Amino acid sequence: MTFRAFLISLTAGACALPMLVATAAPVAADDHVAIRSITLRPASPVVHPDRPVRLIIEVVARGVSGRDGVTIKVEPGAPPVSSPSAGSPQDRRPGQEGAQRLPEPGWRTWRFLPERRLNRWYPTGLWTVTATAKGEDGSRVVRHAGFRLRHATDFSALQLRRADRGVQVRGVLNRIDPEGYLDYAPFPRQRVEILHRPEQGEEWTRVATATTDRGGRFIRKVRGYRGGEWRVRFPGTNRHAPEAETVRRAV
Repeated sequence: MTFRAFLISLTAGACALPMLVATAAPVAADDHVAIRSITLRPASPVVHPDRPVRLIIEVVARGVSGRDGVTIKVEPGAPPVSSPSAGSPQDRRPGQEGAQRLPEPGWRTWRFLPERRLNRWYPTGLWTVTATAKGEDGSRVVRHAGFRLRHATDFSALQLRRADRGVQVRGVLNRIDPEGYLDYAPFPRQRVEILHRPEQGEEWTRVATATTDRGGRFIRKVRGYRGGEWRVRFPGTNRHAPEAETVRRAV
């Protein structure tokens, strides 16, 4: 997917709100084409069954030829490690996208709003944003930024019951149905964390873990705890997002 962009003026002295600029500012003789950063929002996109992800991508560049001088391509796969841009500040790994800073004089921001949204049918895992900036003299600069696309997970049928000298926690962990027949389907062979805190407002402590069976079900008896509040948490994987749900009190 290759896109062009709205050019947003964030240069020094511009108004506080971004504005659409009809043409790019003139390029100074010593203002070589360069890309300083690629910022993605959301930084860690998660796809839900009924809620695809709409990406917003901003590229800060200078020395660019016209408003169409920056283009991007979004595609599955990791950023190329052999690329000349590898290891530069523009090549952010998943989770490293920082807050947008106002560019210094000479730098401008291109904002991309791709119409195509990422839904459950797109592959999960590493994706790459490739930004290309073209200068007045025909020179080009290419930079990459990586992000990780994940599918949502969900807990259901959670129960917390008092048991002999403790409590029994049970429930079902679900993921987006990989076959596409249902919104969610059981997620087998995954580790679930069980957390406890004595009172609301105190820190959570992991007191046990459980592993889901073929039907996504898990059950665990935790001894030595009866009161307080309880939470189950799935820490997530490279392709599935973390999830947590609180069960207030044992019954």
